[in-house]
Amino acid sequence: MYKFLQTILIALFCLGCMTEEKESNVEKIASIEKKENTATMAVMRDADWWKERHQSILSKLDTNAELILVGNSIFQTLDKEDREEVWENYLDKYHAINMGISGDRTENVIWRLKNGLLENINPKVAILLIGTNNTDGNHFLQISTSEELAEGIWEICSILHEKLPNTQIILMGILPYGYKPNHRDNINKATNELIAKFPAKNPAIHYVNIGSVYYDKDDKVRQDLMPDYLHPNAQGHLIMFEALEQDIAKLMLKSNSL
Repeated sequence: MYKFLQTILIALFCLGCMTEEKESNVEKIASIEKKENTATMAVMRDADWWKERHQSILSKLDTNAELILVGNSIFQTLDKEDREEVWENYLDKYHAINMGISGDRTENVIWRLKNGLLENINPKVAILLIGTNNTDGNHFLQISTSEELAEGIWEICSILHEKLPNTQIILMGILPYGYKPNHRDNINKATNELIAKFPAKNPAIHYVNIGSVYYDKDDKVRQDLMPDYLHPNAQGHLIMFEALEQDIAKLMLKSNSL
């Protein structure tokens, strides 16, 4: 009788250990599934040139600026000498500030917005173009899913609206990438479908997708406008702001009426 009870107790003890181990594994799996989304974090890049560019932008903050451009290299390249016509035709009249930094992902823009980028300015319109570097598996070990990237872009929009409540936000769809269909471009397109819904959540956000202007009749990215199938050249930038001109002007007037 004693041996029988002893056997039952041992069996119950082993069953309890197995249950605890199973629960522990479930907790570990849940923890992995709930990992933080880096696209929504604030991350400073560890490069001297990047820090210098950030400080250079801060030094150019102007209370008279009516337009700010927030993004990555697609905006930073507007500072090239051959983009003077873009500034003369579309940007100088608004005292625009170019806040683009090459290679920035959403998390880097979030850090910059939280570290001085929006201080002492009150622009009427902010143009946001960001996201393609979050899906770049060639230069980064970690790429974002469309859902993660959309959350990061929403975080940027939220910070812009919180710090600049009188500013209208033009949220641009991520531009086309690559000559042939590819995984990166597919994620970008899926992200665009998600961020296109942001205006329904915040009327200060205005989604504009001009990607079609960079395709030819065969739905291929035009190399004469994007030589590397990612960055607009001078002509590509002229076409960009020609496509945005009416939206910018309309929102400038809307901001005046608020």
